[in-house]
Amino acid sequence: MAPNETWLSDWKIGLSPETEAQASRELLELFRRFWQWAELTHNSRSTQQRYSGALHALGGWTLEQVVQSADQSSIESQLRKATSAGDGPLIYQDQPEWQRELDVTCRKLHKFLCLQQ
Repeated sequence: MAPNETWLSDWKIGLSPETEAQASRELLELFRRFWQWAELTHNSRSTQQRYSGALHALGGWTLEQVVQSADQSSIESQLRKATSAGDGPLIYQDQPEWQRELDVTCRKLHKFLCLQQ
């Protein structure tokens, strides 16, 4: 459930393998630090699954943004910007419950990212 190496292959897009590999590793490391900071291993299994699913989806979205964007700012900076409105990016347009879970995770992630500055 915690961010793990299998996510790297899940996030592959195939447009820019070198950029994707580097960004994926940065994302995974960032999500692992967030997981520790939020002490999610002490939460219930269902809470861990919700956070894991939200982070996994956010990672895929972020990687797509990195590959398709001319913005050369850091992964942390891009995530901070994507979560700064108090919600996350619109990933689950047709699944409001999933989107709410993503938004909750993004609010907590944004707090973590701001503390890292």
